[in-house]
Amino acid sequence: MEISMLSTLPPIKGLSHYTLPLVEDLSKNCKIDFYGFKSLYPEHLYPGGTKTNEEEPKFKNLKIINSLTWYNPFSWIKTGFSIKTKIIHVQWWSWVLAPIYLGVLGIAKLRKKKILMTIHNVQPHERSIIKDLLNKSVLKLANEYIVHSESNKKLLSKTTNKKITVIPHGLIRIKESKKDKKELIEKYGLTNKDKILLFFGNIRDYKGLDILLKSINEINDKNLKLIIAGKPWKNFEKYNLLISKLNLNKKVKLFLDFNSNEKVAELFKVSDLIVLPYKNFEASSGAGTVALNFKKPLIVTEVGGLPELVLDKNTIAKPNNKKSLTESILYGLSNLKKLEQDSKIKREEFSQENISKKLMEVYNQ
Repeated sequence: MEISMLSTLPPIKGLSHYTLPLVEDLSKNCKIDFYGFKSLYPEHLYPGGTKTNEEEPKFKNLKIINSLTWYNPFSWIKTGFSIKTKIIHVQWWSWVLAPIYLGVLGIAKLRKKKILMTIHNVQPHERSIIKDLLNKSVLKLANEYIVHSESNKKLLSKTTNKKITVIPHGLIRIKESKKDKKELIEKYGLTNKDKILLFFGNIRDYKGLDILLKSINEINDKNLKLIIAGKPWKNFEKYNLLISKLNLNKKVKLFLDFNSNEKVAELFKVSDLIVLPYKNFEASSGAGTVALNFKKPLIVTEVGGLPELVLDKNTIAKPNNKKSLTESILYGLSNLKKLEQDSKIKREEFSQENISKKLMEVYNQ
């Protein structure tokens, strides 16, 4: 089996956290011509930056062609004409990239290539007429789709009659920290008595951090702590003001930057419960699969693919609802061992080996 893939790999950020373990596993069973980016998009459009310190991967059966630059339409055209395989598997996640994808895939379609599109965001997170239009224009070019949850399939099926296959997101592989947990707790200014919640990932309005802070304020427990780890998409000042207003300064630990995999592993190790309090969301959560990777208990809201990350309905809160989120957090803190076992079960379901096996079936079909 030979396929082409369009996405990102290190040192470009983009979707590399998802694509890297995917191509590592797929390349064991098929040859991949991987079309990536020299330059993804303007730095000012992405607060977290576009590059990491990671090296470009080297796997057997993987050929990387980093031919695309966001500002050069000729690179889009050249890439479209360079695709040799019958199937091109496209990872689609951001409306900003629509002109590039329209250029590459428009030519590929004229050349009778089969376009399989994994849609990471069925709708843009922050919607507008222009964003929706650009998103839909790219989606129309695919012959078939892959989404990460049944809720995504239901939403997408309202706008297309093409085949839609549900394949889970797959774990984001980060090695567990080998450091002693007590040592890490001390390192991050915490104590062994603390009950530690973690809010992880890029900080954007739709992720509901404000609701989480209000819920923390409702819980009368001096040992409750919240770690906020991630790069603010916009100014963090409104959250700082809310933390001060609610007098939560002693309960909240801030790590407001792009955190290395080593630091991410440490923060997950010290945390007892991971909370994803999203207000609206039509995708599957990378942060959620990181939690499953570390076998951590999860609290989620009833949006997008988040409910599919957990087994216990008591861990699913109503979105944008302080009372419901507070109840779910209290339940989670009282049932950590049970929820940890749930995450171990879910971890197997989201394993990269299972994802790759299902993808190979789609390719063969």
